[in-house]
Amino acid sequence: MGDIGLTPMTLAMAREFRDDEGADALLALVLERAGDNRDAAIISRHASFPVTAEGPLKNIPFGVKDNIDCLPFATTGGTPALSEYMPLSDAPPVARLKVAGGYVPVKLNLHELAFGITSNNAAHGPVRNPFDPARVAGGSSGGNATAIARGVIPFALGTDTGGSTRIPAAFCGIAGFRPSTGRYPDGGVLTLSTTRDTIGPMAVTCADLAEIDALIVEEPSDPAPSQALRIGVLRAKAGLSAPVDIAMDEVFAKLGSAAGITLVALEVPEFDDLDARFGNTIVLYEAFGVWTRFARDMAGISLAEFADMIASPDVRGIFQALPDIAAKEAAAYARAIAHDLPDLRTAYARLFSDHALDLIAMPTVSVQPPLIGEDEMMQTDLGLRPTFPTVAANTALATLTGAPSLAVPAGMDRDGLPVSLMIEAMPGQDRFLLLLGQRIERILAG
Repeated sequence: MGDIGLTPMTLAMAREFRDDEGADALLALVLERAGDNRDAAIISRHASFPVTAEGPLKNIPFGVKDNIDCLPFATTGGTPALSEYMPLSDAPPVARLKVAGGYVPVKLNLHELAFGITSNNAAHGPVRNPFDPARVAGGSSGGNATAIARGVIPFALGTDTGGSTRIPAAFCGIAGFRPSTGRYPDGGVLTLSTTRDTIGPMAVTCADLAEIDALIVEEPSDPAPSQALRIGVLRAKAGLSAPVDIAMDEVFAKLGSAAGITLVALEVPEFDDLDARFGNTIVLYEAFGVWTRFARDMAGISLAEFADMIASPDVRGIFQALPDIAAKEAAAYARAIAHDLPDLRTAYARLFSDHALDLIAMPTVSVQPPLIGEDEMMQTDLGLRPTFPTVAANTALATLTGAPSLAVPAGMDRDGLPVSLMIEAMPGQDRFLLLLGQRIERILAG
């Protein structure tokens, strides 16, 4: 399998093409690139040109992950179990972008039912990394990242439970944003965790993410942040991949030498192994309730019957185990909600206060993309490690603190694979984070 070709399309490029060549020509380009689906990024296409609203996205196409409701498409979750599930309306963020003039010609592949970080989907094929097709694109929003990286669409909406907008963004060299939990309106999503889930946009640049966010959430613009910034740096997971570590050393050196930026080295044991300590319990317990009700109310079947129709063995096994897990973890879940989450959020706020921080920063992912097939275990410089917790070690934090988190493209490692810097602010400081993301992106590109 050869390289499909990387020609990312920013919003500015999409608008220029629309204005020079026409909106019909832009749709034709999207459909042509979507038709070359050797990377399995695309689940379905809609070739008819829609009537679009007047607005800043007039006649601009975007993609939607196939666990988000978007008419006229089915919402399949990438699973045969939902191949004919038709939503009644668009998810609210999709609707707001359509009101701004955008339209959706493609639904995008994902880790089945968004329950994983490789996007190795047994029903639709593994989403392949655009820089090395033997490697995964990341997940669960893998189709989004690959489609954006090769210029099928300028941006896409994904979802993020444990890192699913930011991990594939990191592996595919684009920008991915997880907003503060609750920032975007609820509804119209095949949910895993009511505590941790959110829709989040993915795009070529942080500037494009800022524009998309402003179209989804109307609020006054923040004043330009001070030139003087204090950024706390977390590097607890170094040592797993020499190419990534070397590249990230260069990223932090470049950032630390930029005018007005002070880096503060941090060690925060409270942030280690969050999923193993209580994050997984929250997701699995809540997923049991959500999907038991969904199977009954939407499909008229039991959770066990629904699980048997899931194609990917890893996801099918999780769903089959959910009843036993929920029964065993009920007390742990109650403790996580009542104590562990509030304690973590207090520690997070105290870290910012004690060190007078504007942001914290860390590698989005501390390893290169796993090879396709490394679903359970992956090779690292420290030997075999379990894939999910190794890849998602850093991205879990924001999903539990509720803070906004941004994966910023940060160049390439010595093997020609993308690396990514993740920055996070206090909950509610989304516009502030996106503004600083643009500044940092310019520094790293300079």
